[in-house]
Amino acid sequence: MSHNITEKKYVMSIDVGTTGTRTAIIDENGHIVSFSYRTNRQYFPAPGWVEQDPSDLWENVRTTMKEAITSRRIDVRDIASAGITNQRETLIVWDRHTGRPLYNAIVWQDKRTAPIIKDLDMDISDTIITTTGLRPDAYFSASKVKWLLDHVDGLRSRMKAGEAVFGTVDAWIIWNLTYGRKGSRNQKPIFATDHSNASRTMIYDISRLRWDHDLMELFGGIDENSLPQVNPSGSPDAYGHISDNASTIFEGREISITSDLGDQQAALFGQVCFDPGDMKITYGTGTFALANAGHDIPRSSARLLKTIFYSLHGGRINYALEGSILASGSALRWLENGIHMLGSAKEIEDAAQRVRSNEGVYFVPAFSGLGSPYWDQDARGLFIGLTERTSIDHLARAILESEVYMATDVIRSVEEETGSEITKIKCDGGGSRSDFLMQFQADMANSEVLIPETSETTVIGSGYLSGLTSGFWTGLNEIRELWRLGRIYRPGMKREERERLYVGWREAVKRSMGWASSIR
Repeated sequence: MSHNITEKKYVMSIDVGTTGTRTAIIDENGHIVSFSYRTNRQYFPAPGWVEQDPSDLWENVRTTMKEAITSRRIDVRDIASAGITNQRETLIVWDRHTGRPLYNAIVWQDKRTAPIIKDLDMDISDTIITTTGLRPDAYFSASKVKWLLDHVDGLRSRMKAGEAVFGTVDAWIIWNLTYGRKGSRNQKPIFATDHSNASRTMIYDISRLRWDHDLMELFGGIDENSLPQVNPSGSPDAYGHISDNASTIFEGREISITSDLGDQQAALFGQVCFDPGDMKITYGTGTFALANAGHDIPRSSARLLKTIFYSLHGGRINYALEGSILASGSALRWLENGIHMLGSAKEIEDAAQRVRSNEGVYFVPAFSGLGSPYWDQDARGLFIGLTERTSIDHLARAILESEVYMATDVIRSVEEETGSEITKIKCDGGGSRSDFLMQFQADMANSEVLIPETSETTVIGSGYLSGLTSGFWTGLNEIRELWRLGRIYRPGMKREERERLYVGWREAVKRSMGWASSIR
């Protein structure tokens, strides 16, 4: 191995996702040598509301770090650096002086701020799209800040007094990781985020690389002093060191935090999609498709999001096109836990394969609206095409197929926007373990689907960027060689069949749109 930090053996990566927190210790060959996971509890205090306890998220970070290091007797002195990755858009507000949360984290899936978005006029919506690259949606952080300022007693005055601060999950975790014990060298915490996370707030100018004051005023009169400093995703010193307050195992042994990256961007990095046009799809709580767009902001319609992929200290910004599908894997959990019709994911897949086709049954998982490329907050979920012949197996198949149809919507949109055919797609996330799903994706996209040897591409990608920044790896080409193919799926469906199925899907989507507003 030719990395610069020859005495070091590992990088550490912390991933605070929606459903769980994980810490991985990664060696010079890109292998995870130690791993720890804890479930992140979610709360649903009202219809459409989704919250998490910020203190629980932080405690899960502390627990998984300690377990990952101690379970394999990793010497902290052998860790070159650490990287952070996180669920994006989720918003946390806390006290600058005490570090205590002032409200639960409002999760990206939360729809309580939909009325705020609906009240925006067309000119403002166009400004948001042009400035931030995002479609106005409750999904992003800005309207969450406004809701908190409007509904939490005393919060606005505390913000103006410099006491209350707002941040995405990465900023909260970095704050706590760097908050030293009284008298320690790094007692003052680092209040920072990176370009990729800032680009998901809907108040960040992705061209000028700064918080946009007009949008900050629009969404409640946000003080810039209450927002984190925005740094390159890979930076050797912007994010400080993990303090001994995080765990006694770090006492006297500093580990630099050298990267911060939103989870979907981290997965794109972990899939080594370093060239323009490279694309990955993550099948998780939501399905997220990202394509590397190079160093220039992509020109696209409002159907797809323009976002920041990553940035390096002293380097140029790398952009991406993104399609965000807000409910996909959550549909499987609804089938299992919501209506108790089937059990595990394997049972659902087995049921889907007991029938030879969907027999005209489609499912649109618009539990909280539709994301890319439709962007309809009033769409609602539906089954359509039911007959007396329809069985639970057809319903299971329709739910699985819906994940692929939604991803295909985004793939076709990317092809239309870029004018280039996508012939290879790298896939990860829980859904990528399904042979049925991945073969159907290859068929519907008419593209090869490549599954990496490891399913943990998000936490791996965070580790790659941290190691690249700290000098553990020497460059992107060295990291590119660490990617290993696990499985490959090749398209085998005839064009006529593919188009027939897709036309049915588009008709089903059309019927789901606008439902919530039509029955008010």
